[in-house]
Amino acid sequence: MTVGPSSPMTSPGLAPSFRCAPWTRAQGADPIGSALSCDLFILVETPPPWPRDVGELPVFAELARRGLPPARLLAVRPPIDGPPPASASPAQLTAGVRTGVGVTIWRRSPTGSFTGTDHVVDQVNVVDEIARLVEAPDGRGWPAPPEVLICGHGARDACCGRLGTRLALDEAGAWPDVRIRRCSHTGGHRFAPTGFTLPDGLAWGYLDTDVLDTIVRRAGRPPLRGHYRGTTALGMWGQVAERELFERFGWVWLDHRLTSATTDVAPDGRSAAVELAWDGPSGPGRATATVAIARDLPVLICGEPPENATKSAPDLALRTFVIGGGG
Repeated sequence: MTVGPSSPMTSPGLAPSFRCAPWTRAQGADPIGSALSCDLFILVETPPPWPRDVGELPVFAELARRGLPPARLLAVRPPIDGPPPASASPAQLTAGVRTGVGVTIWRRSPTGSFTGTDHVVDQVNVVDEIARLVEAPDGRGWPAPPEVLICGHGARDACCGRLGTRLALDEAGAWPDVRIRRCSHTGGHRFAPTGFTLPDGLAWGYLDTDVLDTIVRRAGRPPLRGHYRGTTALGMWGQVAERELFERFGWVWLDHRLTSATTDVAPDGRSAAVELAWDGPSGPGRATATVAIARDLPVLICGEPPENATKSAPDLALRTFVIGGGG
């Protein structure tokens, strides 16, 4: 594991900070390539506090045993107040108040983006109802609005609990047509505050109110350098190459669809050749890239010095990039 020269530990006159997010940012770490790969999100409204591993919650543990398609299971904070959904059935309402458990299912569509549906399931049969919805969608529920999921999982990481929760509270209601929800662990707590945007299925880090406003409104240039963790449609190597396309095309890149993606990892596991193909408003295109691990950085146990870290994570860099045929 290596420590960059900008570490506050080695800067004369500065007290060391071993909170994972500010320390990692001080090393100049690039968040790209740290997003999970996922084609299905299952969000279950669960009041916090959550255990360090939400898989310990009975509903999540049972869902994991059901052999469902690969999915990211996330706990999301239930709404504090507000009217029930317009499409809630009489059986789901008591004196005008919604009963049952709110569940949102986001699936990747053939276009590459996600389609989301909101549901209210019976509290007694939560697991059975969710399994049924995942395995055999029946058209029930109602369209989920665009949303931002912000990790505020304090039992998992102090930076997420403090920075993510505060951001989620600050941004609640900031955009009338976008739902902001605090969620459980998104991975990459060293980049807190972290979040997912849906339906585009993108992962972000080091969020703040200005960056999030740019992302939601797609105003100005995309804030990719230092904030973009990658698309959930690809693995870590492909995410680095995809960011280059995103940067070249701007926001219109999200109107394109990846048609193929191949990755050939070198025998030593330290680099990979990536090839991406796409179609969209600009027509078909193809690009090849070489991506390498620039360095390995400790993943801090939040509040503890780097020498106590039990694992490291790669800081990835684009080495070569060639684009042609529609680019």
